[in-house]
Amino acid sequence: MGPLFFTSYASSTGDRGPVQRFHVDVQNEIYSVLGRTLSAKGRLKHPEPAAGPDPAVLDCRALLVLYSAEYVDDAQCATEWSVFAERMDRCMRRTGERPDSVVGVVWRSHALVLPRPVTVVRHIVNEEYQGPGVLCLQQDPRSRDRYHSVVRRVAARLMRAAESPPPVMSEAESRAVAPQFGPSRAMPHKRRDVAEPPIDPAGVPPEASDADDRQMMLLLVTGTRDRMDRLRDHVGYYGERAEDWRPFRPRSEETVTSTVGWAARACGVDRMAVVAPGPDCPVPEDIDESVTVLVVVDPWLTGDPAFRGLWERIVRSRARVAAVVVVLARTDEESTANAIRLRDAVCRTPARMPDAAHHEAGSREALAHIVVAVMADSAARPEGVTGNTRGRPGELTIESPAERRVRRQRERVGWLRRGANPWPPVLSRTPGDSLGPS
Repeated sequence: MGPLFFTSYASSTGDRGPVQRFHVDVQNEIYSVLGRTLSAKGRLKHPEPAAGPDPAVLDCRALLVLYSAEYVDDAQCATEWSVFAERMDRCMRRTGERPDSVVGVVWRSHALVLPRPVTVVRHIVNEEYQGPGVLCLQQDPRSRDRYHSVVRRVAARLMRAAESPPPVMSEAESRAVAPQFGPSRAMPHKRRDVAEPPIDPAGVPPEASDADDRQMMLLLVTGTRDRMDRLRDHVGYYGERAEDWRPFRPRSEETVTSTVGWAARACGVDRMAVVAPGPDCPVPEDIDESVTVLVVVDPWLTGDPAFRGLWERIVRSRARVAAVVVVLARTDEESTANAIRLRDAVCRTPARMPDAAHHEAGSREALAHIVVAVMADSAARPEGVTGNTRGRPGELTIESPAERRVRRQRERVGWLRRGANPWPPVLSRTPGDSLGPS
């Protein structure tokens, strides 16, 4: 058999850091009971998208599912869930008893509507669909006891489920399993009295002409070697300037600045400004709304007393922040050893910026991958429209949150296929290496 459990979640939400923390908390709870053995080890889903389920879904003894609105609309998640459900059904057909091998939690309760195949089997711990999800419990210091209670109950049910695992499935057999839910089940959104987009004199829609002049700003939240010497032991990743930060040594000598610039140019970005805000460099206050802003954070800087004030200035600025990326390089042993503490330190800051995606990059390839996705989403979103805007005058869109996610996913794919596709030069040529191992 494979791992004791496999954690399945929607990687599109940008929750990799909190998901890893929950996975590790459950894993440590299991280790405290069964011991730190190979048979007690779990496996976390890789963050990069794939055409099919992770191989661990085919032989894991139990499945831990983190439900969210994004999960039930994600094709890969639906395939993973359906393949594991088929394994349990096969066990029932052979023995007459359906194993209780899937354990679920409500990770994000907002806009979550569980499909019928999920609800027919009672397997969800802490069934509070309208209350806070596990993510909210994890981030709220006042809910620490409730969070740890969920962790203990999940671990106990996983260990009990692993005692009677469903039969293993081959990869060829898994390809014949039809997803029981997913984006294909969503109804196309309806439009009423929608005005056609205006055409400029050249006959080109405004969105297309704006795309010809893409601008980006990188807010680099890190320190110099002298500044970081007070916060950590190994400072060989830093230089005399913040722009010299090389977190991916020894695997790569490229800086974060050069990596982001390389990926941005592959997306057709014409101009990219780099700002490293700090004592001698204030946060820009007059950033044009047409500029896509990417914030890249070194979590070690959270130990600096000035970090919170700096972050609040970024939040108060009128920048259109498209994404916040925390870099925790897997080649940095000191960062790996302190990963849980560093993620917790970031969560305790006002890091949940409105209308901004949140990611964690463990390798140079992962950072480049994120930049491409961020620029694709930024180009697909109409100019001046934020997450809470109702739409342009003259346009009324009737669509559910689930339908909106499906639409934006299609917009992203459509943008990536225009002209020179930015994916081939950005992604690693080694399968599974674009975001590194889990």
